Amino acid sequence: MGEDLRFSPRFDRFPTVRCFLYVFYGNPRDGYPVYLPVPLFPAPGVVSGRPLRRGVFTNLDTLHLAGPSFKEASVLYPGAEFVGAHTNFSPEDFSRTVAKIAFCAAVSALGIAPFFRSPIKAVILAQDPHIGHWVGCWENQELIPPSGLHVMHVLCSGTDIHVVLRLFAQFGAPEYHVVLGPADPAFVASDQWPWPR
Repeated sequence: MGEDLRFSPRFDRFPTVRCFLYVFYGNPRDGYPVYLPVPLFPAPGVVSGRPLRRGVFTNLDTLHLAGPSFKEASVLYPGAEFVGAHTNFSPEDFSRTVAKIAFCAAVSALGIAPFFRSPIKAVILAQDPHIGHWVGCWENQELIPPSGLHVMHVLCSGTDIHVVLRLFAQFGAPEYHVVLGPADPAFVASDQWPWPR
């Protein structure tokens, strides 16, 4: 069976994650290992009190979604030289993408007025290299249950606006936490401010 193994690169891009799938020709579709790579970050530095640092710290985890595991596939194909996935990944680009999604969700919920001075815009545009200060993982009690596709909550702490989002929630992906910074004072003073003062 090992001689039936052929390499077929297929590039699937989820913002900055590139996966190479090794295809076993002649097998049913459910015979392939399917994994979702998910970046894990510490809480945003502005929340945890971590000093300002360039970049973002990350680990990359994989969630097994369907088909055999890599270990099971390696048993099925004992002659295979490699059963697994190669992933090229940019933590900074992924973090900026998460920040942009969070910013768009907050603008959709509250309008643009609260965000005229938001520091997250500089992070999204790669003008602020301190990404981990504003973007990370939610480290409190689970806020978003693992159901549905993508779920986002817009929260506030004082006048600071936060977004907690879970992409691919039904697969148990992590909850990301984006701090958008303090809302514009004029918006906070207006009757459009949705939280108690």
